[in-house]
Amino acid sequence: MTDDAIAAANRKARDERKAAHLRATLERYKQQFGAAGEQGARSVAREAHAAIELVLDRDLKRSGAGEAIRCARGCSHCCRVPVEIWPHEAALLVGAARAAGMKLDAARLERQSQYAIDDWQRQPAADRACVFLDDDGACRVYESRPNACRKLLVLSDPVYCDAGKDTAESVERWFSWEAEIMEAAALETFGAGLMPRLLLNELRRSSG
Repeated sequence: MTDDAIAAANRKARDERKAAHLRATLERYKQQFGAAGEQGARSVAREAHAAIELVLDRDLKRSGAGEAIRCARGCSHCCRVPVEIWPHEAALLVGAARAAGMKLDAARLERQSQYAIDDWQRQPAADRACVFLDDDGACRVYESRPNACRKLLVLSDPVYCDAGKDTAESVERWFSWEAEIMEAAALETFGAGLMPRLLLNELRRSSG
């Protein structure tokens, strides 16, 4: 066997081991979330959020990238794009809003729910914003924000995060692959939906 063939075989073996590890990690989290699903929705969401924060904190420390993250209070470009959540997170968000005395803009949620990921940017600019975003660009339910928001961390200049300026290709994200797998497992276990529709569903369920 030539040196090139040996190198190719080694790469293939490494890729297969990595793929097997990722699949095993996904299945482990799916089992964990499946068991947790027997608890109340809000408790499940809180526990999952705490778990992903531990993974993010660990991986940021390991990578040494913590000080390079550019996300900060008031930087809200990512709060104007479509966000997938799961029903348990919707329950937690609605509960947090009510506890804070916040009235959700149901009319805007209705308008947003008419759009999918592919055509989200066709909405009027004001309608694209998350209903939890305040006038200063801060999240009003930050402690209860979804996993999708928790794991979205950016290394590049925040100006590139503005989806309205077609600069998405310039955004440099920091990834924790385990956090990504955790969220994929949660979405597969509990079901995925865009935030406006799931918030509306929860508002109707909890009011009825």
